Amino acid sequence: MVQSVRPQDASGVYRRSLGEVGQAGGAAQTRTGGAVRARRSDSVALSEQARLLARTLEAAEAASDVRPELVESLRTRVNDGTYSVNANQIAARMLQAATNGTTEGVQA
Repeated sequence: MVQSVRPQDASGVYRRSLGEVGQAGGAAQTRTGGAVRARRSDSVALSEQARLLARTLEAAEAASDVRPELVESLRTRVNDGTYSVNANQIAARMLQAATNGTTEGVQA
């Protein structure tokens, strides 16, 4: 089964991984024969591209998906009874998506 991965999911995995690396580094001591010896800890070096991706994902997560002015406009039209659905347009988009996997070129 193939599952799609949303950017926010990938970002969460990235942050959890960083947290686990930080926790592992802090608890890297063992006791052997009465003496405490520091264990060698793993380290991770992230490229500038990876850091940029992480910042971009965080910014995308912080951005709102909701456009309040559009929502209010639609709400008003629905409440006034002036909002109408074009069934032909919806059917054309569904057929286009089913055949090509895209809605490009279908007029809105």
